Amino acid sequence: MTVSFQILATSDKFWNKDEFVRFLFANQGLPIEITVAPEAVSMKTLGVYRLLESMEHKNVTVITANPLESHPYYHIKFLENHWPKKIESIDNSMHSWDQTHVFYALFGRPTAARLAIAGHLRRYHGRKSLIHFSANTGVDDLVHFEFDKLLSYRIESVKDASVLIDDLPLLLSSPDRYTDSEGYDFSDPLTNYYKNILVDVVVESHVSGETFYATEKTFRPMWMKKPFIVFASRNYLEYLRQMGFKTFWNFWNEDYDGFDTKDRLQSTLKLIDDLVKKSKSELYHMYQDMQSILDHNYNLLLDQKYSTEIVNIV
Repeated sequence: MTVSFQILATSDKFWNKDEFVRFLFANQGLPIEITVAPEAVSMKTLGVYRLLESMEHKNVTVITANPLESHPYYHIKFLENHWPKKIESIDNSMHSWDQTHVFYALFGRPTAARLAIAGHLRRYHGRKSLIHFSANTGVDDLVHFEFDKLLSYRIESVKDASVLIDDLPLLLSSPDRYTDSEGYDFSDPLTNYYKNILVDVVVESHVSGETFYATEKTFRPMWMKKPFIVFASRNYLEYLRQMGFKTFWNFWNEDYDGFDTKDRLQSTLKLIDDLVKKSKSELYHMYQDMQSILDHNYNLLLDQKYSTEIVNIV
């Protein structure tokens, strides 16, 4: 008989670790099956394999959507239903930029990186940014853990985030359907704001450990034919390129993708600051010059011809 357990975690926080340890003690010698929520958290980063090995569990199956997950003798079972699905094509009128704003930050849960980036945009580039942050910190205990994490990322961001927290939620439209279980709803009024912005600043669900999990947050700007900056797990952009998508290394510095979390945040904020220094004319010409990339990514999603063969480069 196989017994099962679901791990509840963030990128680097194991919420039900004590329950998992008790589960392992109670089921020594039995075949066990482990799933994780969210779907692609790195088991190595959480310390799951150390716990399994300390109790000498042998017959283990790990079910995950992380294509980079591996282990020399545990069985890894990959979920294949998380790749981007085709949607109805977007009205061409949405594929434009009216030059009123530069950045769009469309966030839900109050993770450390989202608090840092939204706080930075609001404090230093508020007139050039559209920020939608639906987190309600009055009922979301996660913010306390993430705020502690932010202290280890970048102390300068703590002040920005602390001011931001007092004003959450920040809603461009209300109610919003951003957090629906099926992902982003393109009929949401939030979609209309894409005509106003140039760059979508994305903070993905998984930002640490050896994992690659691209969600609707990344594919939304592709559908809207807008460039993106993504704060995600290390080498995330490289794995997007393995899928066949193009990124924007020939328009701005994408070195941030190769850094660990602390340096990745610092580099991401610097990139935002560098882009703001460009004139509106420079940004518009850059937008025109990258149309072939935007068309390529859009058509790859539309035709569903992207690759799902991801090779770990670490």
